[in-house]
Amino acid sequence: MSSYAPDESAYQLFAEATWLQGAIVTSVFYGVALTLTFNCVRSLWYRIRSRGSGYRRDLFFLGYVLFVFACASVYQVANAQITQLGFIDRRDYPGGPAAFEESNASIPINLTFVLMDWCADLLMIWRCIVVYRDTRFRILITLFGALIFVASFVTGLFWLIIVSVPARAADAWMSYSLLFPYLSVSLASTIFISTLTVLRFIYHRNRVSHVLGDGHGSVYWNFSTMIIESAAIYAICSLLYIIPYAVGSPLANAFMQILGMAQGTAPLLIIYRVSEGKAWSSSHQSQNTLTSASLRMRRMSANPTSTAISTTTSHSRTNPINIQVSFDVHKSGDSSVVKSVGEDKEAVCHAV
Repeated sequence: MSSYAPDESAYQLFAEATWLQGAIVTSVFYGVALTLTFNCVRSLWYRIRSRGSGYRRDLFFLGYVLFVFACASVYQVANAQITQLGFIDRRDYPGGPAAFEESNASIPINLTFVLMDWCADLLMIWRCIVVYRDTRFRILITLFGALIFVASFVTGLFWLIIVSVPARAADAWMSYSLLFPYLSVSLASTIFISTLTVLRFIYHRNRVSHVLGDGHGSVYWNFSTMIIESAAIYAICSLLYIIPYAVGSPLANAFMQILGMAQGTAPLLIIYRVSEGKAWSSSHQSQNTLTSASLRMRRMSANPTSTAISTTTSHSRTNPINIQVSFDVHKSGDSSVVKSVGEDKEAVCHAV
């Protein structure tokens, strides 16, 4: 080892490295959040100015994006500040920078960490409720989503109150008995809600593919991929923190900081897909229901019953029944995403 190295153990040096590297990677995630925020605001502002359908929803999403980005910005600034304090201003703190970081809680970091987690949970629960809104399980899904959020809210609020008390902040903010249950509840809720949402998309994909062919169900796989991508960001970062934290590894120091910023990045990714018109909406479910009903009418009309045939006379005349099945499909900038169509197919059946 170089003679210029500090007089510290290898474990202390490794712990300090995890804190510093975690702050650097967190800054990279903040750059991703900044880019997503810019794209979201640009897309949402265009939709708001056009005053099309979903005007109020777009206004809400715009406020949501700005709030999450504000939390991410405060988190980034506070994290950079405490890193500077530990490694520069308080370099001679007993135990080194790692001990300083573990012993000093930052209220802005803790507050924005919890707020971004709540925002991410609310968005995932809302998306799940949307895709189940026209089903018989809608009340059950809504109640279950509310229960999950209440559990996350209570555990997060309890942890936030404890670490905000100066007398408890030094030993409670990294406490296993407080932080671990809160993050475990949040992770479990994210995985479960995402699984419910994806299962609903798979159901629609199989239903449409069975009637219209495999190519027509690809849009629902795109929806599923969007949910999986956004949930995976948070789930992977949570596991990368929880597992080292449970075994007492200093690697948890790095992933703890990254997890906070990942909570802000994941919902922004979903909002960006929504603002670009690449996400599930209630119109998709309505179109799916109408298409299935039209196809059932077509099959019934194409096979007239024997009773109708037996009642024919020489004076009866044919009455055409025109049944129109519409498949609204047109492609946006992303060629893999199907949106509102415009290709009509008409089937004419004759009833005697």
